[in-house]
Amino acid sequence: MPITDENAALNAIAALDALTTEQLDALHAINAIINIGEPFVDICELFGYYDKLYFRNPLVPRVEAIWSPRLTLCAGICDLSKYPSTDKFTRVRLKLSTPSLQYRPRSDTTNTLLHKAIHAYFFITISCKHSRNDDRTGHVAGSQPLADTINNHGNYEVTIYHSFHDEVDSYRTHVSLCDGPCKTQPLFFGQVKRSMNPAPGKTDAWWARHESECGGTYT
Repeated sequence: MPITDENAALNAIAALDALTTEQLDALHAINAIINIGEPFVDICELFGYYDKLYFRNPLVPRVEAIWSPRLTLCAGICDLSKYPSTDKFTRVRLKLSTPSLQYRPRSDTTNTLLHKAIHAYFFITISCKHSRNDDRTGHVAGSQPLADTINNHGNYEVTIYHSFHDEVDSYRTHVSLCDGPCKTQPLFFGQVKRSMNPAPGKTDAWWARHESECGGTYT
């Protein structure tokens, strides 16, 4: 029988009942890294220790953690990638946003990294089912209990939903304005803000609806 997300969460939680020597070593290494006072941490190294401490080592062989200077619309993402030989999603890449996190407290980096590590854990343990739950976000039922346990254990503040609105909006410097009826309607009043400058068009998921309900032209 395939493992469920609840069972995967319970397996990780149970591993914290009595820490092994490897977990204790990882805990000491984590504390040394996050208390050095440098503006950026080596998230690849830190992720490896989090894997040992909280997930029992399944992640590092298949998950890469990197800083991304081009990621501006969120604090981090968890990407699935395929091996060409198998055409299956078998690897995960965690990207943390350099622009969104570089001026925020160290805790925001560690909380974001752990948030994405939880995603990666479920991708590895319950496969692509993790990305197909009811809200399509990958926040399966086991996510909250696991996040709560990690928070209580390490005094973190990992949340299921998080967004750095001010930072995200500051990078949306390319603005398109519609001249149709939607320019008088909330929530966006005809504006599309982006961090890069492609004009709104057919590649946007909402474009067909805009054409039928508004029909205006973006400038």
